[in-house]
Amino acid sequence: MAALSIKPEGAGYFGASSSVVPLRALLKHGFDLNFPAGSARSYIGSEGVPLKSQLLNTAPSGVVEQAFIDAFFLNYHRSYPFVHEATFRAQFYEQVPRRHGQTWQILLNTILALGAWSIGDDNSDLDITFYQEARSHLQQVSVFETGNLTLVQALLLLSNYAQKRDKPNTGWNFLGLAVRMAMSLGLHKEFPGWKISLLQKEMRRRLWWGVFIFDSGAAKTFGRPILLPEENVMDAKHVLNIHDDALTATTTTLPTEVNGPTLYSGIIAQARFHLLTNSVYQRLISTPSLTPEETRTLQKPLEEWYNGLPDYFKQPTFTSESDPFALVRNRLMWRHWNLRILLYRPILLRWASRKWTPGSSGEPEDPLEADCRMLCLRNARLTISSISDFMNNYICTRIGAWYMLYFLFQAGLIPIIMLMTDPTSTDAPAWLQDIETTKGLLMHPSLSNNRFAARCLVVVNRLCSPAYTSTAADRTAGQPPILMQFPDQLFNDPTFGPMFPDVDQELNLGGMDFSDWVTFTPQTEFP
Repeated sequence: MAALSIKPEGAGYFGASSSVVPLRALLKHGFDLNFPAGSARSYIGSEGVPLKSQLLNTAPSGVVEQAFIDAFFLNYHRSYPFVHEATFRAQFYEQVPRRHGQTWQILLNTILALGAWSIGDDNSDLDITFYQEARSHLQQVSVFETGNLTLVQALLLLSNYAQKRDKPNTGWNFLGLAVRMAMSLGLHKEFPGWKISLLQKEMRRRLWWGVFIFDSGAAKTFGRPILLPEENVMDAKHVLNIHDDALTATTTTLPTEVNGPTLYSGIIAQARFHLLTNSVYQRLISTPSLTPEETRTLQKPLEEWYNGLPDYFKQPTFTSESDPFALVRNRLMWRHWNLRILLYRPILLRWASRKWTPGSSGEPEDPLEADCRMLCLRNARLTISSISDFMNNYICTRIGAWYMLYFLFQAGLIPIIMLMTDPTSTDAPAWLQDIETTKGLLMHPSLSNNRFAARCLVVVNRLCSPAYTSTAADRTAGQPPILMQFPDQLFNDPTFGPMFPDVDQELNLGGMDFSDWVTFTPQTEFP
């Protein structure tokens, strides 16, 4: 997930909205966040024969592939339905032609890799051979001279696979190819006179809006500019909210949309979210820094988006641990609250910076800043509470755990920063409770083999240990937080990879060091 390594050398640029910023703020002001690097590693590109290849050599032909295709459509496709399942399965069984020749093999092996990943854990490598096979086919197909829908699908899914395998820059580059190829194919446009089937038209729209939400989301995750076309340039229609059996290759009449949740409801809601908030995000990463007044104004597009959501996104239609819509619904809310956290976080960090800087504590605080700080905490608490409910009521798949940990870590840092900044506050017990809830979620039994959860827990414990000590002391003493020796190494763990810019960009404490705007590492590290 690349969320805990603070050294920027060779990592590419990761900006103000990335999860590193609060950690760099703590480091900048002398908090000791150093701990020994773990032995965990990313398996992509590792040498040796993965266990999966041994399994393929002993299992009956096609059995393993079928199992992983089923896993893909059961676990991953429910979140990101960019491939038409019936068509793909018919192609796999050679009931219909496999279009686009070798590029279909890239898509097949990418789907197999994601399917294998979705049912594995951090101790499994069943997906690696499929990923390597997809890359082998990519090397035989010139992606700079070839363009078709199948290749866009493959590149889009490969980008997400690489990100989930802790290779964010590899995923970013795959995604960039997918975006450019999609626009070259005109997926962002409608062609009313084109005589293709209704299903083909709809698949173009599903793929375009998939590209749109992935690229918008990745930019926000990494703190990088959004380079997608403006809304008035795109006239691709939105995805229809229909069930899969309502639109097939032989359908000649456009089906009526349904009022309840479908496989495509998540794409529709996410596309609308990014359409309304991409301009908000672009302002967040721009200069000058946001004022409290402007920060509050920028909440309006988020409110407009939330108010326009169907009721089935706001309230679950039923509570069952096997609810197929649970992750889509909850992740959407986590993303919504996360962007609100990102908007308020610079103001929180400026307050913390003043508190941590000797001689600056006597300045009166702007009431609007205090309000923004509390709203940041409120959205963090909504996230933590929602994730707690999700983990208690639903089965947490590997893809669910990945998103849960990403949003939990960002939310959990907010009460930690408040506690470390003002450990003698009367609100400290409530912040401690938020932190304990976060720690409990990181120790959830379903995450017992999850390396990222374990590392997050170590970080939380290390951050909170001095504040716990201060909170337990006499509150009337009014002692400042304990500052620790500045370390030479911080979170230098290859499990996550470096993704951290200088915190000055978000805090507006000074100019950004151009050493943080670095080139990518050698290609050997990014397979």
